[in-house]
Amino acid sequence: MAVADSMAHPHLCLLGGFDFASDAATVPLLGRKARAMMAYLALQSGRSQSREKLASLLWGCNSESQARTNLRQALSAVRKATHASGGGRFLTEGDTISLNLDDLDFDVARFEALAAGSAPEQLEQALAVYRGDLLEGFDLKEEPFEDWLRFERERLRAIAITVLDKLVAYHSATSDLVQACGRLRACWLLNPCGKTFTAP
Repeated sequence: MAVADSMAHPHLCLLGGFDFASDAATVPLLGRKARAMMAYLALQSGRSQSREKLASLLWGCNSESQARTNLRQALSAVRKATHASGGGRFLTEGDTISLNLDDLDFDVARFEALAAGSAPEQLEQALAVYRGDLLEGFDLKEEPFEDWLRFERERLRAIAITVLDKLVAYHSATSDLVQACGRLRACWLLNPCGKTFTAP
């Protein structure tokens, strides 16, 4: 089975789920561990990661030899998928691995860039990109990966809440109370207990 995309560029969407597709070619569907590895590498913003770290992150309950075998299989799957999307995005050098995000429409990077702005239009665009939690509904049952995912989810949710706070202030200042109340309600839905997010 495969998925296709009608967008102009290859894209990787991790907010609200997982979607990797390209208009250049069909992209093979990836298994859960391969998707988890691709998401993890994407969030590293091009920084290389060791094979040992990836193996322990995703196959911590397996023996070292089995974890290495599983890693090679997942790497092969991700390599095929990234090559199908239009080139060598998946890079290996010695014992390290990275994901080249050049010319890839990556929703997390786009969200963070827009959220860093101050113009209301940019902030509204950031909210449109934030379709839900990072890898929403994704459960791998590997504690190291789940710890990392939980922290990243909360970090990105905190950014979304900050964006909403800015928009509440803006709409209140311009006396647009309908918009202000709508953004305030959205903020409450993301953070009903007023939780402060911190690293584990």
